[in-house]
Amino acid sequence: MRNDTPEDAARLELLAMIESARQVIEGSQAAQARPAAAPAPEPLSAEALSDASDLLGDISDNLLVAYHLAQHDGDPLTVALIEKVLFHVGRRLARGMSPADAGIPCH
Repeated sequence: MRNDTPEDAARLELLAMIESARQVIEGSQAAQARPAAAPAPEPLSAEALSDASDLLGDISDNLLVAYHLAQHDGDPLTVALIEKVLFHVGRRLARGMSPADAGIPCH
């Protein structure tokens, strides 16, 4: 009989998050690879933009968990890869958010 540890549960959750992030990335790459002659998609509604921002926020939260797990495991390659992904997700979030939306005080 196998006893699942909290670390096993965290790893399973991390795998699910990675799969979700992979699907988002593949969708983004497919959209960028679309030929220039193809008609432009309809502009996203405010609700769709909010959902996308929420998804990126969830992905970044989960990437932070993965980052800390990789640091704890002493895996420098995974740490470096996650740092790079966090940088790109952060840029995407910054493009879609004002400083006030991100919780940065503005005067």
